[in-house]
Amino acid sequence: MSTFGWVSLTVGAGFLGFDLGAGPDWKEWGLFAAGAVLVLAGVWAVLKGRRHLTPVLTSLQCLPVDERIVVFLRSFKDDTGFSRVAALRWFRLLFTFMLPTPAHLRTEEDQVGRAFAPFGRMVALGSTTDELPRLGADRHYASDGTWWNQLLAALDRSALVVLAAGAGRNLDREVRELVRRNDPTRLVLLVVRDHDQYTRFRAALGSQFPRGLPGFPPKRVRHRLLRGRYVRAAIWFDHDWTPHWEMLDGRFPLAGIARRTQRVLPRALPSVYRRAGAPLRVKPTARRRPWEVKLSVVLIAAFWLAPMLLPLLAVALLHAVSDVIIFLDPDAADTLAGNSDLGAFYTHWLFLVWVAVVAACVYRVWCGGPYAIMITRMQGVFFPVLLLATLIGALPASGLWLLAVLGLLVLALLGLPVAALLLLRRNAREWVDSRL
Repeated sequence: MSTFGWVSLTVGAGFLGFDLGAGPDWKEWGLFAAGAVLVLAGVWAVLKGRRHLTPVLTSLQCLPVDERIVVFLRSFKDDTGFSRVAALRWFRLLFTFMLPTPAHLRTEEDQVGRAFAPFGRMVALGSTTDELPRLGADRHYASDGTWWNQLLAALDRSALVVLAAGAGRNLDREVRELVRRNDPTRLVLLVVRDHDQYTRFRAALGSQFPRGLPGFPPKRVRHRLLRGRYVRAAIWFDHDWTPHWEMLDGRFPLAGIARRTQRVLPRALPSVYRRAGAPLRVKPTARRRPWEVKLSVVLIAAFWLAPMLLPLLAVALLHAVSDVIIFLDPDAADTLAGNSDLGAFYTHWLFLVWVAVVAACVYRVWCGGPYAIMITRMQGVFFPVLLLATLIGALPASGLWLLAVLGLLVLALLGLPVAALLLLRRNAREWVDSRL
């Protein structure tokens, strides 16, 4: 099923990006509809195949003694929301024709488990109504008479407890048990779905927490425009149960678009990780700047600043031609005399602003900034192709100096895609992640 799903996704993405040009409208719409169906069918098949391959825990009491675990508590009603994937978001389906990557097929629950992987493997009790295990936490399916003992055994040895604010019939009992254990530093409360669900949870169970729970803050414009995934906020606690609210909506709008929840949670909860002595990554990488990043900085600067040297090259060529003409005809010196000073161009405010912007972007790449790295990767794929196509279409024929200019531009344009490829290497990616 997974193999069929990826084949279907590839063919469907090709149909969505196919352009018939002057062909009949019904053929274009037919290909578009077929592509959309194939993409949806491919996503369904991949996810279904993964669920068939997901193992089931025989017990939460018999896990390896030396294994660290994270206990995931939630209402079974939220399982559907936690099963959402970025590949099926309506914005992507309508406006993005690119093939979904494996990251786009990670469920919200899977991303939560990966975000808290430094604390251990995430485990949970599964709903007996599941036909197949959900993708995310490793599940044990207990009966009504054994589930509580299984849960207590897991809580006794957990390095972290992740509780999703919901409205389950057993959630009240679980919250009382967590408060009775009086270990707030090992608890993270996830605010999921929407404002109303958290408000109901706070009204029903907020009084169980020694210092209560904070109210849902007013939504700002960025919260409405840059909405998060199913996980909207996180609450962590001090030793005396003082709650701290961390809003995820709109805070990191571009952080790992396909894996947003996985990337945002560690950034929003650094105190929880530091307090537990857990790294932000499962396997922390070396902090030394790899050579791929150093070379990419040079190539990126050359790409954006080389066109600024074209006026200087043109003047140099003009001077060379003038010297030859004057050598052959000294009387032409007065005719060719003119002001070729480039000081006005290189001191103009637009040029200075351009240099400042390029310098800021290059500096952020040098420092491992995730946004700058992501934008550079995207530009390295699309922008040089667009520029070369435009240049070749508009460039007049012949001319020795035009060939020299074209050669300079080609060399500069090749720098950015090479830089993008370097930044996609494992050394560069792991170094960027280690800087988060």
